[in-house]
Formats: sequence, C-alpha cells, structure tokens
Amino acid sequence: MDCKLKEGDPLSPHVIKMIGYVQALERLGFPLLDELATYAVLGSLPTSYGTFILNYHMHSMDKKLTELHGMIKEAKQDIKKGTHQVLMVQNTAKFKKSWSKKKTKAKGKEATPTIVATPNSGPNTGTVCFHCKETGH
Repeated sequence: MDCKLKEGDPLSPHVIKMIGYVQALERLGFPLLDELATYAVLGSLPTSYGTFILNYHMHSMDKKLTELHGMIKEAKQDIKKGTHQVLMVQNTAKFKKSWSKKKTKAKGKEATPTIVATPNSGPNTGTVCFHCKETGH
C-alpha cells in the first residue's frame, strides 16, 4: 500500500501492478473493498495528478479498477498537453442577488413586485399545541 509512482515513470505498469496487488490480497482471503482499492491506486499517484484526484472525489465516481486505469491514462494525456482544469472560487463573502434588485420590464412598462413580506408573529393564542396538546402558548 506504500507504492508511489515517481514523476516521469510509466503509468500503466504501475497501475497494473497495484491492481495485481489488490487481486493477490483477494486470492489470499483478504479482499479489499472497491473503495479502499480505489483509494490505494489514487494515493499512489504523484502530485501532478492532483486535479484528477480532486475531480474524481468531487464527482463521487464509483468505477472499477480497470475503468479507473483508463481514466488515469486519459488524465495523463491532458497533463502532458498542459491542459489543466482549474476550479476557481471568489474570495468574496457576499452573494449578489441581482434578480431581486432588478426591475423587469414588460412591454415598456416597469413591473413592481406585489409580494409584501410580513413578520411571522407565531401561532394564534387559541390554537392547540401539536406537542403537548395545550392551548395558548
């Protein structure tokens, strides 16, 4: 489980070796769960595959090891080309609600919202409590 692929080493023999280790454990009577086997393969990849691993975890993919091998080979081609997919997050804490501040125009006329928010004052004093079956609280 401590195998690591070095940068620049061939990918396919390493992944096939890792799959062989998982199958050998299964033959010996110690089968690994598919999820643990996947984490072992992904954990053995170098840091250049970090974006692939992040996307794999974000999308909660449940793939067999052979399918994972194919996906890693495709990711290697993208890494060689230098096309990395980047997840960007803004550092602002405010969320703009532009839909609530804009006035919509319908056929040249300005439409104004007709919904008025009223504060919730709670239940009426004559209602029966669902929990304790008493009235007035």
